[in-house]
Amino acid sequence: MTGDKKVTEDPKVKRNIRLIVAAVAVFAAIAILAVGKKLSSPRILNTYELRDYGAMMLEKPTELVEFALTDHRGSTFGREQLLGHWTLVFFGFSYCADICPTTMSVLGETYQALKADEQADLNVIMVTVDPERDTPEQLQKYLARFDSSFMGLSGEHSALMGFARQLHSVYEPEFEGEDNYQVTHSGNLILINPKGELHGYFRPPFAHGGLRVAWRSIRESF
Repeated sequence: MTGDKKVTEDPKVKRNIRLIVAAVAVFAAIAILAVGKKLSSPRILNTYELRDYGAMMLEKPTELVEFALTDHRGSTFGREQLLGHWTLVFFGFSYCADICPTTMSVLGETYQALKADEQADLNVIMVTVDPERDTPEQLQKYLARFDSSFMGLSGEHSALMGFARQLHSVYEPEFEGEDNYQVTHSGNLILINPKGELHGYFRPPFAHGGLRVAWRSIRESF
């Protein structure tokens, strides 16, 4: 017993014990942080799981060529404004009676359910297919119903159609009178990655829970 006591009282032994205890504590803290991060990170979905959520991702994202549109604040919007964050694009118009308000409502619910850092990494844009009636003021008023951060884009039909073709989207006005007409357009949500590339699509019907889960997975695996 006396010998054991002398060993434990040895300054070198005490120092080694303290170092071992400190090392174990650091290792445990790192392990806890790693497990916590893994548990909090979005689950990576495979291709078939993504399709269950209506997400169709391209095998190879397509680079977009330069374009020039105008946002609802009157500023020029081009390819440069797509860089550095994810973008969800929807082609619609404020006088649309069905799919547009339904889709924008789901986008609003989805966006508001995201964490702050996720919101900062995602832009939501509605590109009008009815530039004659969707003035900047009208777009701003319409989009504010869903989320004040949402952006509206407009321009001449030639510029709008050129951008739509790049995103494999189409639209066509159906005139029934000077002020009474509808516009046939795609109902897909288009996903553009932070490199300004066409990354994939989400097909309707949309549910904000599924849309959020799928986008988080795509973002995490990018």
